[in-house]
Amino acid sequence: MLERKCVAIVAAIALEVLPVAAAQALSVQSLDASLNDGVYRISLVARVDAPVEDVAAVLTDYAAYHSLDPRIRSSAVLPSTAKGTMLVRTIVHACAGVFCKNVERVERVERRDGELLATVIPERSELKSGVTRTTWRAADESTRVTYDAEFVPDFWVPSIIGRRYAVKALKASTLELFDNVEKRARAK
Repeated sequence: MLERKCVAIVAAIALEVLPVAAAQALSVQSLDASLNDGVYRISLVARVDAPVEDVAAVLTDYAAYHSLDPRIRSSAVLPSTAKGTMLVRTIVHACAGVFCKNVERVERVERRDGELLATVIPERSELKSGVTRTTWRAADESTRVTYDAEFVPDFWVPSIIGRRYAVKALKASTLELFDNVEKRARAK
């Protein structure tokens, strides 16, 4: 009798845990964030459980970036005269502890085969500099994604706030971003 109860309890726990495990299919191989000499850096390597063409479609839907991360308050594609590049404007609600600021960022985005290279346009942004490189490639039935970004704010961030809170927030927002990329790509 006791054995049946134990089996039933284990089965109930398994049924509770299995949907959560399936919902958390993003497999992070590495995630690093740092702040050194005023430069924030973030690096992610992950396996996204979705076909490569669907991941690419989500990553290149610039106007919908705000739906991937709640910190992105708005995203828009701006007119561009350069062939092969897009101008993308985002407003990011950046918080570190209790300190929050809406940060405007305009980037020149170049799309290559399996790669996006986004470079901040400082004169149109609240960043002194910044570059983001995102790559994706098929890995069996999933997609291997690498994401490397670095940026320098054009406003003062107290060192203790940057080190203690901003680096953690950067990691959390990057994980949430790519978790949402996976969810949207799987829904396609």
